[in-house]
Amino acid sequence: MTKKVLLKYSAEKTKEPILASIIKETGTLLNILHAEVSAEGGEILLAIDAPDAEVNQIIKLFEQRGIETKELKRAIQLDEEKCFDCGACISLCPTGALRLTDDYSVELDEDKCIYCEICVPSCPVRALKISKF
Repeated sequence: MTKKVLLKYSAEKTKEPILASIIKETGTLLNILHAEVSAEGGEILLAIDAPDAEVNQIIKLFEQRGIETKELKRAIQLDEEKCFDCGACISLCPTGALRLTDDYSVELDEDKCIYCEICVPSCPVRALKISKF
């Protein structure tokens, strides 16, 4: 299962190749979904597709190197009470995270979402929103 982890870098830590060293040390490929890093610090959102024990080890390695970590459980939200299943968001989703079910209701597959936010403004009733990191 893919887990999404937010890394928060301080200004000092941006000068170190921490992400590269952890990839090299563990041999695990880490997918960067979103990154905003500057000399002042920043954040990187990773998707880690590995067994739970391996993900926990990777998180521990980041924390040992002084990086604040937070596992994201839900970063995009579909308010099913607001949604009237029009499907306006579905054709825009580049990963197929939003789809119509057999009963023609909109469904969100959080594991496929890359937080591009294309779907959010397309919803006429604002049933989709992104939790900001």
